Amino acid sequence: GNPAVNEQVYQAAQERGVGADTLAISAALAQPWSDIVLSGAVTVETLRSNLAASPDRWDDELAQLAAALARPAPEYWSERSQRAWA
Repeated sequence: GNPAVNEQVYQAAQERGVGADTLAISAALAQPWSDIVLSGAVTVETLRSNLAASPDRWDDELAQLAAALARPAPEYWSERSQRAWA
């Protein structure tokens, strides 16, 4: 990922006393079309952090940050397709 983007996300999470994963899942839960959000947790610690997610944690400030950090889908998928998947 982009280090500058990562830093902004981690800073927003730290300011709220949660992990970046908590914010990511909260963002998904806050969407009106989202009935179920899957967690990729593989450790108890990550599962606990994921379970702290709530649509109530997602606010206008975070939505504005996400919009500012968003990239066009074609750009994202182009970069992702060039990764070395081992």
